[in-house]
Amino acid sequence: MWNVVYTNANHDAQVAKFLTLLDLEVFAPRFAPKARTRPGSVRDRRQRWVFPGYLFIRVPPRFDRWDLVQWAPGVRRILSTDGSASTLADDVIERLRLRLAGPMPARRRPRFRPGQPVVIERGPLAMVDAIFEKDLNTSERVQVLVRLLGRSMPVAIDAAILRPAG
Repeated sequence: MWNVVYTNANHDAQVAKFLTLLDLEVFAPRFAPKARTRPGSVRDRRQRWVFPGYLFIRVPPRFDRWDLVQWAPGVRRILSTDGSASTLADDVIERLRLRLAGPMPARRRPRFRPGQPVVIERGPLAMVDAIFEKDLNTSERVQVLVRLLGRSMPVAIDAAILRPAG
């Protein structure tokens, strides 16, 4: 059985290392680096946690040193139900490991044609009407024309936040 530890912001790696020193099995699920990330780059070194702030720990049977876990540096609390540590079945963690080991599904984005009216759904330009202009060199960014201050301005944005107008 597994338990869940809630950590302070950005302390996941520190807490995982400390709990490993206590001979506890720690599972801190992370996404793989993006496919187009250059090895050694800043984006490559950045941790992409699946559940930021949460670690899964497996404790041995008859474990009685919960105080060491509770008061470990960077731990906020152990998730609990009715005063005892909440548990997760082994098959839940195994399923999570299998999902993370497999390839991530490709994100499909709608294809737009130049001149097509679109609406920006999120971000600082949310709900602004725009005209699709072109795909950019990256697979996720596009250029649209937005009418601001009486003139059309090109804006590069994430294609996932666009939808066809109308």
